Amino acid sequence: MRMPNLAAIAVIAAATVVLAGCSAGADTTNAAVKPSDSGKVTWWGWTPDTSVAERYIAEFNKEYPKIKVTYKNFENVDFRTTLTPALDSGKGPDVFDLSPAGGSPDTWGPYAIDLAPLAKSELGSDWKSKIGAGYVKQLTSSDGRLVSMPIGGMSAGFLWYNKDIFDKAGATVPTDYDSWVATCKKITAIGKTCFTVGAGGQDTFPTDMFHSIANSVDPSFFLDASTGKAKWDDPEGVEVLQIIKKMKDDGIISGNALDGPQYPLANEAFMKGDAAMVQMGFWYSQYAGAESCKSAMEAAGVSNPTCFVQLPAAFPDVAGKGNGSAYFGEADYGLAINADSPNIAASKTFVSWLTMSKTGQQSVANAIDLLPALQGTAPDWSAVQLVDNDLQRPAIEKLSKESTSTTQTRQWQTTETTLDAIVVATQQILDPTVNKPVKQVAADLQAAAKASTVGVKK
Repeated sequence: MRMPNLAAIAVIAAATVVLAGCSAGADTTNAAVKPSDSGKVTWWGWTPDTSVAERYIAEFNKEYPKIKVTYKNFENVDFRTTLTPALDSGKGPDVFDLSPAGGSPDTWGPYAIDLAPLAKSELGSDWKSKIGAGYVKQLTSSDGRLVSMPIGGMSAGFLWYNKDIFDKAGATVPTDYDSWVATCKKITAIGKTCFTVGAGGQDTFPTDMFHSIANSVDPSFFLDASTGKAKWDDPEGVEVLQIIKKMKDDGIISGNALDGPQYPLANEAFMKGDAAMVQMGFWYSQYAGAESCKSAMEAAGVSNPTCFVQLPAAFPDVAGKGNGSAYFGEADYGLAINADSPNIAASKTFVSWLTMSKTGQQSVANAIDLLPALQGTAPDWSAVQLVDNDLQRPAIEKLSKESTSTTQTRQWQTTETTLDAIVVATQQILDPTVNKPVKQVAADLQAAAKASTVGVKK
């Protein structure tokens, strides 16, 4: 699963002020610590799935059998609320996930060591050129430290659909608004949910749907508004909210969208085979894998599951202006090393192997849930077993190619404040008990948002 933003920002920001002064000095000492071939490492993350992490660790231990790595997976919100107190208490993990989203490098970066010296040592003086475009910049804090070494990238802004349900319903993959309505009528006629959405709670997955619709309205609007070049209550922003309302009224968006967040609500509905479509990013490619699909269905509560064929599809051009809906993406997450860890040497070995070695990055590629950070790494398809190789492999290869050419970022250039405001606006549009004009919702969104200066040319 993918964590979209941070919570409890005031508490974390306070900790950041305290830590910022000591972490830079500590980096000099930490940089001198040499990687070790023995020791132990605790790793906390909201991603990857435990089964994927265990495969990474098993491959790592083939080369480093004397380093014991223990992985702990959290739900998105639980990770945020657990990590900070643990780090503050000095009892946090040795290694933890850190993403570009919502200002994370500056929020959690002060807890982490600078990994640039390690990258230079492992990959050479031209190490930045060997990592996926933009990933290093996105995981560098404002004080210039690489606080998280990218493990891989991702893209979002498209759908995944259950081909088995589509075939049973005699439905076609929608390409625009009208065809989406027609498809949903056929799918609901056989007792299935058409498009499952989890917009309840604090997670910011609804911003992906908002972003996709915005790209259909005007491909430049979302990032322009995120960075203050446009306003969320401009005509384009109002139109996005009007389309979301129309999608709800016309039965495209599931009626229980506010009953919970994307994880677990929408994820489970799709993996159970109850819903025909869900909006997830490249990370969902992993469930095309025969074993991963089965594990995900079991985790969703399916006994003795029979895997279905899931395939990616472009987000329909719901605005009908011929813009389509461009993908967006960035570094998915990286691995940070806790500056207070007593196991920095072993942690450096693990982080280096998984993020910078050919063997480690090949393991990442073969899990097909990330676009490997190390340039030139691709899945070894002979080692990957899909549910339907003939259908899914070409679709995933095409998705990978298109994903690496994305020009829009997902959440790196959108502040946490703005992401939260978009979620509130979306929830108000979907909530039948909220009687507020769409233009007022857009105005409230603009008033609550905070423009980002990240990646903006001055």
